[in-house]
Amino acid sequence: MNSISTIPKLVSVEFKKSRHKHSFLLLAIAVLLNYFFLFRGKSPDRQAWYNVFYAIPLIDTLILSVLMAVIASQSVDMEHKGNMWNLLPTLESRASVYLGKLLYGFIHLVLFCLLQMGMVILMGGRLGYEGNIPFSLIGITFLAELVSGMIVYQLQCLLSLLFPSQFAALSIGFGGTLTGLFLAYVSTKAWTPWSVLLSLSPIGMDYQRATRTVTLFLRQLTPLEILTALVYLFGIFLLGLYLFTKTEQGALSIGTGRHKASKSVHSRLPVELIKLKRNPIWIPFLLIPLISAVIGTFNFTQNQGILQNSWEDLWTQQSLFLGIFFLAPLVGILCSLLWRMEHQDSNWNLILTITTPEKLVKDKWMTAVLLSSVCILWIALIYLFTGKIILRLLGEVPELFWIRMLSAAICLAAVSAVQSMLSMIFRSFAVPISLAFVGSIAGLWLTVKGAYYAVPYSMLIYGMGSSSITGELNVPVLLASCCFYVLAALTCSIIFLKKSGSSTPPTSVF
Repeated sequence: MNSISTIPKLVSVEFKKSRHKHSFLLLAIAVLLNYFFLFRGKSPDRQAWYNVFYAIPLIDTLILSVLMAVIASQSVDMEHKGNMWNLLPTLESRASVYLGKLLYGFIHLVLFCLLQMGMVILMGGRLGYEGNIPFSLIGITFLAELVSGMIVYQLQCLLSLLFPSQFAALSIGFGGTLTGLFLAYVSTKAWTPWSVLLSLSPIGMDYQRATRTVTLFLRQLTPLEILTALVYLFGIFLLGLYLFTKTEQGALSIGTGRHKASKSVHSRLPVELIKLKRNPIWIPFLLIPLISAVIGTFNFTQNQGILQNSWEDLWTQQSLFLGIFFLAPLVGILCSLLWRMEHQDSNWNLILTITTPEKLVKDKWMTAVLLSSVCILWIALIYLFTGKIILRLLGEVPELFWIRMLSAAICLAAVSAVQSMLSMIFRSFAVPISLAFVGSIAGLWLTVKGAYYAVPYSMLIYGMGSSSITGELNVPVLLASCCFYVLAALTCSIIFLKKSGSSTPPTSVF
């Protein structure tokens, strides 16, 4: 009982700790992205309400999952950075601390859902949607988002507690989101925690292959779907509570206390690579493109009635969501990890006494470019192996593919420069990563509008050819745009670092 009474105080503490982490700004951006996907540039039709409530689970499988992952990471990261896990249980019970963090995330989730549903009602009336406001659909979707959002948030909290390095938790979250997004096109069943929202959708879809027509209809949730969601919700809650309350911190965290001392302070490796030596950063760069390729290949083989058995369509299926939504955030994870050590304790005071701002910025950027280029080679290798060895596709690999890979590497250099700048400015590990997601989604919209050169994220989608490998590719404009963003981001980073001064670590611009 005493533990429960302290929860409001702990929630208040969580909000005080997050004052400079811009969680409400991220929440507002998530709602704004919903607006662009649901209402921007779309004319109402006879099934307008059904279209909106069918699209919300698809969109929020991506947006809401990422939002919950970022907020969970922010909530737990401060305890990891300050080594506070052994101190907190002396002040409050472990259960109270854990429940306080869950309630903190729940409040953000409720605000998001309220803002989203309010936006749907407002825009439906403004655009003149046919029929009365479907409050029953609003209520079902609202509850479905609360349940699925808390499932993802609890899971991400558990991962963030288990892994001191937040890149591991976020990488698993992004991989799960990618899997859930792809499975949406195969089945609406809750095969993963990230697929629960789709399984609770009140609107179903009937697709006729012969006529290629789509019909939306009102569907009843089955008891099995509801039961599965509740099992995920309470199962993950009880597991997290048990691990957090019954396990000592030294045994709880994965990867702590396992580092071996270096035999020498000298190394032939560059400094930034030495820092990454014991961080398994390669895991998300290995697994997420592989997951994308596996699911894309499955979708390719199952939709031969629509797709052609060609190298071009295989590339589209393997790289579509990877290039549009996940490749830039992967670079964001890498850049946040590269700058994380400088943001801890008083490392800024030390690092700027032994190097110059120019060299520090350059080394961070070049490390990100190097590892991003390796990731591009891995993506190309998966594509070639799948086509030649597994599927045995006829014909030759499109010549334009190699130009696309080179263009993708160049565009990632620009993305790396921008993400490195953001990771230097923001102390939060998760904020630059969430901005990479926002940039990717905005880049998709700009690419559709033809303004692919507007931001580095849109140039990545355009240069990689994720929507069409044989589409337009203006190499001179792409090169000029990338060079501009690289020079601008690196210059701004150096100027910002010089003005901050060696005695004052960089802070948020907000």
